[in-house]
Amino acid sequence: MVKPSIFSKDYEKQMKRRKRRIVFIGCLSIIIIVFAVMSVKGIFEEVRKDMTKNLTTTDKKDVKTIDPKNSEKEEPKKTETKENGKDKKPEGYDIHLSDGKTITAVYEVKDNNKLFKEIAPAENNVSYSMSPSKQSMVVFDNKVQSIILIDVNGNKQDVTNPQYTSTSGTVISKDSQLSSQPDYIWCSSPKFIDEDNIAYISQLPWLGKTTKYIWIENLKDKSHILVQGIEGEDITLGDLTDKGVTVTSDGRTVFLDASGNISE
Repeated sequence: MVKPSIFSKDYEKQMKRRKRRIVFIGCLSIIIIVFAVMSVKGIFEEVRKDMTKNLTTTDKKDVKTIDPKNSEKEEPKKTETKENGKDKKPEGYDIHLSDGKTITAVYEVKDNNKLFKEIAPAENNVSYSMSPSKQSMVVFDNKVQSIILIDVNGNKQDVTNPQYTSTSGTVISKDSQLSSQPDYIWCSSPKFIDEDNIAYISQLPWLGKTTKYIWIENLKDKSHILVQGIEGEDITLGDLTDKGVTVTSDGRTVFLDASGNISE
């Protein structure tokens, strides 16, 4: 702003106007500065609030709630059931069935002794039975009607009766009978009665009847004996008890011991 000349006749008026302008500009500048400061302060306050909110949210996500009562407890570790991404195979002996499936006779070790436990996988629904000592197991191969005996050392043998000799002396082989009559029950559902004997269901000694009977096989000498006094259209072999193996024949339940004796 140009200062007026002292030689001007309007010097006094010009000086007054100049002072008013200076005061006005000064006040305006102060107002502008105040507004500018307030605006900047408001912006920083908003930024601060946003930052505080974000930090608080992040902290809540990262911080885990600790229960003072359980602060020293750890979550139980899961038992490893897989090996290299695959289901861990149980200890046992593989048995290849005639339908192409492979099952495992699973055993466990107790006091340095192997004891049979089960057949795996269970969903194959294979009929089997373990001896009282769990040192032996019989498995039924349904497709070819074969009874497979296996011991805890992995030794396997087919103990199915290969042929039947009638009272007249006629010899009937298992293979020829099943070939001519596939639905015929040569043997089924083997069950241990004791360590040396198993019971099984069969339509023998008749070929033209649907009646079922119980036979006992001695695993040592491979002899097969027909049980007298048990026959029926619907026969099942159940659990082994102190009286012997449970037999249900057409609704009647009895117990069969290794000698062929029947009790109720």
